Amino acid sequence: MSIKTKLIGGISALTLAGGMLAVAAPAANATVTQIGSCQNLLALGSAKSAVVGDGITDKDNQDGAISAKGVDPNLKGGTNLGTCSFPSNVTQGVPDSGKPVGVWSSGTKTLTKWGTNLYSREFDCDTTDTLDNTEWAPSGALSMTFADTVLVSGTPKNVAITAQVTVDGFTDPDNNPATASDVVKFHGIVTKGAALGADVTGETEFDPTVKDSTQTTATPYFGYQFNVGAAVGCTTPAKGDANILTFNNGSVGGQSQLLGLPVAGIKFNKGVA
Repeated sequence: MSIKTKLIGGISALTLAGGMLAVAAPAANATVTQIGSCQNLLALGSAKSAVVGDGITDKDNQDGAISAKGVDPNLKGGTNLGTCSFPSNVTQGVPDSGKPVGVWSSGTKTLTKWGTNLYSREFDCDTTDTLDNTEWAPSGALSMTFADTVLVSGTPKNVAITAQVTVDGFTDPDNNPATASDVVKFHGIVTKGAALGADVTGETEFDPTVKDSTQTTATPYFGYQFNVGAAVGCTTPAKGDANILTFNNGSVGGQSQLLGLPVAGIKFNKGVA
């Protein structure tokens, strides 16, 4: 997306604009306050590339689109997708998604739908390749819909949040095959709906899976099994031995399902450092 800037005046206009921005901007040392958090959510994800048959691979110079949809972690087809806690919305003046915008009520919020849609023009899962500097972090939308309702132009609508997020990398840190991790960090900002303008930080598990109709338990999920071969393929120098088409995101019990590492979940913050 290109942003076109048009000059609208001389030095006096720029000076005036600068003064107005200085008045409107918050103090640089404003306190960072956590206004909400989500833990113990689970989503089933899928990946695809422009290369037919490929998802997330360990091969170079391929694009990738990944998406995930929240599910009930304990019941196939269940509707208990989890909750998020926003305990101080009233005192912190957190906006809701109504029109006109009001203050969102405080409390535990039940999710009715959530998911992600991310894209990268070039990325892979090869943790041994530390010299490829043309890769680009997957980024896109994190969306959440809650059971709460607000009035939008007089009609009741469910409260919703849309954030634009980008993936930071594996927390081990990234590209260190000596310390395997299945936890990924991300960050972003709420661009639409409730908590508009809030910063978003988070961690999620990323566990490759493969469909398996014989799998009838909740771990990793009903009808899926861990794809350990693809996970190992991402950590070996050989190209072409990893192809991840489905995966699990989120956390169960505050940790990743495959390796049991801590997962911090999603946090919403106001203020700047």
